[in-house]
Amino acid sequence: MSQHVIVVVNPQPEQPRYFLGYRDQGNASECLWTPEPWMALWTEAEEAKIEALLLAELCPNYTVIAWPLSLV
Repeated sequence: MSQHVIVVVNPQPEQPRYFLGYRDQGNASECLWTPEPWMALWTEAEEAKIEALLLAELCPNYTVIAWPLSLV
């Protein structure tokens, strides 16, 4: 399967952010993002689609997309 990254795009013209993972803070977790695509978490296509759906619930003001590495 091809590798994918998860990208978040703000409706305003802004550089896209790539998903790094989560930081566990005990009773809460924080989403970590980077402007650098080569630092992003690579996942399988199906896992990336599911994770993007979950992140879209956490970030309702953003567009969250699972992109194949060929588009990065």
